Amino acid sequence: MLAALVFLVALWVNLSAVPTTEFHRDEARWVHRARFLGELRNPTGAYWRESELMLGQPPLGSYLMGLGLTLQGRDLDTNGFYNFHFGQDWNRRHGNMPDELDLAAARRTNSVIGALIAASVFLIARGLLNPAAGLAAAALLIPHPLSIYLSSLAGSDGLVTLCVAWATLAAMALANRPTWPRAILLGALLGLGGSAKLSPLALAIPLAAAGLVLVIHGWRGRGPAARHDAALGWRLGVQPVIAAAAFIVSYPYLWPDPVRRTLALFEFRALEMRNQGVIWSDLNVNGPIDALGRIGNWLGEVDSVTGQAIQAVAGLFGVAWKPMGGDLILAVIGALALLVMAIQRGLGSRWAMAALVLGSQVGLVVVGMRADFSRYLYPVLLANAVCGGLVAGLAWNLATERVARWRESRRPAAESSPLTGEPLAT
Repeated sequence: MLAALVFLVALWVNLSAVPTTEFHRDEARWVHRARFLGELRNPTGAYWRESELMLGQPPLGSYLMGLGLTLQGRDLDTNGFYNFHFGQDWNRRHGNMPDELDLAAARRTNSVIGALIAASVFLIARGLLNPAAGLAAAALLIPHPLSIYLSSLAGSDGLVTLCVAWATLAAMALANRPTWPRAILLGALLGLGGSAKLSPLALAIPLAAAGLVLVIHGWRGRGPAARHDAALGWRLGVQPVIAAAAFIVSYPYLWPDPVRRTLALFEFRALEMRNQGVIWSDLNVNGPIDALGRIGNWLGEVDSVTGQAIQAVAGLFGVAWKPMGGDLILAVIGALALLVMAIQRGLGSRWAMAALVLGSQVGLVVVGMRADFSRYLYPVLLANAVCGGLVAGLAWNLATERVARWRESRRPAAESSPLTGEPLAT
């Protein structure tokens, strides 16, 4: 019920922003790509031949755009391919600007995705600690300007973040009970995440490495814990195979030559990222250290839910104060707490699996970031909210424990009968 409430609140916030979000030219291409869904009727047809359209983005976001438009009564015959070499006026004259109704429908589709991310954040933090952690995590995500912006914009950044969130939940469920259906679900989500934005495919590698460690531990140990770790290890070890299979199945373009064409996708994406850094030289990211600084700027200085909240409260008293950086401070403390919980409970625990998936995705963003565009940071914001929520959950546990002790200390000691030893009525 709480997750449903979080979903509805997030959906209301996201939909409210749809009419006022400024148009981005990438949206025109995403609406254009909605036709991918219709072309699935002929997956071996000429449409899936090698081209910039096929190499530019994996297909899952395009399928989502098509599904969203179809469910809202729109068709898949949308605008032409937007030419980035010309402005909006030129593209409008040539039929490349999306219809306003198509654009609104595509944005509303992403509003639903953003609401699902918020509900997933609640479930992750709740599963790691308690409902208070889940609600706090959702509160750090839903009103965040980056979340609102990307949840009211037509694109695939929300979809890849949702896949990472669901993969985190699937990994936690697999750790709780290692079964093959759960392992297949996790691998499929990683593959579909790669079909949205390539990076989640790489998450299968650290999971497989953890699986190898768990298999060795299970082989050396005895008892239920060792059997659990061995079972989990084997199911983690096959994640690269399952993820790759799901990725290939989702993209008919890859079917004629899966290996070569997958490599071509990665090469094209790497070239595109490098070109972004060249074209916008002021946004060029020079390595992981610079990337961490850019992330700190976006999520600590430019936007901060805690800073906005303190500013609102201070404004009630006529004080102009907006401290920034609070979100990241909470996230760092929460990440350390999650690491401690994972170490205490072992590599085969749901805490370790959540830390591995979320931490690896953040690491991929840091290492792979070549251009300082805030939309690339949605998965980082996901981890930021979860870890920040854990701090609130720990504070809640501490407070309830203190209250319970105080109540116990205030309870009068019952007098007993010297004959029977039973408590006397007070």
